Amino acid sequence: MRYNIMLDGLPTEYEGYLIRTDFRIGMQISEVLNDVNLAEPEKMYKAYELLYGSGVPSDRETAIGGLQWFMRGGEEENDNSHSDGKPPVFDFEQDNRLVYSAFRARFGIDLTRERLHWFAFLAMLSDLGGCSLSEVMSIRSTDLSKLSGEQQKHYAELKERYKIQQPLSDAEQAMIAEFEEQLG
Repeated sequence: MRYNIMLDGLPTEYEGYLIRTDFRIGMQISEVLNDVNLAEPEKMYKAYELLYGSGVPSDRETAIGGLQWFMRGGEEENDNSHSDGKPPVFDFEQDNRLVYSAFRARFGIDLTRERLHWFAFLAMLSDLGGCSLSEVMSIRSTDLSKLSGEQQKHYAELKERYKIQQPLSDAEQAMIAEFEEQLG
C-alpha cells in the first residue's frame, strides 16, 4: 500500500515500533548501508539501531520491512530501483553541499537548523529541478553511447569530474599506507 503523506500524515512508527524520523537519520542510514568497511550484518544492525533506537523489532522481517519502507519514504518497492546495474547518480556524503544549497535556494530551508521528517525531505529532494544538484545528477546519468564525438568527449570529462568517489576499504587504505611507508 502506498503511503500518502498528505492524507496519512508523517509517521512516527512502523507496525507499532517507534521510529526516528529526522532526515539526518535517513542520511546516516544511507551512509551506513553504503559503508564498504562494514560487513552486511553490522550494516543492518547499525541501520536498525539508527531507525528504531533501542526498540528494534525482534522479528527480522518486520525490522527489514520497516527499514526498506522508511528509506523509500513510504513508497512501494520499485522493481528497477537499484537492480538495473547502473552506477548511482547521488550520494548524501559527497553531495551534501549541493543538497544544502538547493534546499536553501528552492525552499528557504536551512538544513543545519531545521527538523524535517525523512518523508518530507525525500519529497522535497525529488523536486529540486533546475539546481546544481540536478545538473550534476544529470551529468552522472548521461549515457555516453548516445552522444556523438565532441559531446561524448565533453560529457566523459564532466562525468569524471563529478563521479561519485568510492571510499577505500580499510584493507585498501592499509595497502596504500604500507606502500607510502616503503617509499620513505
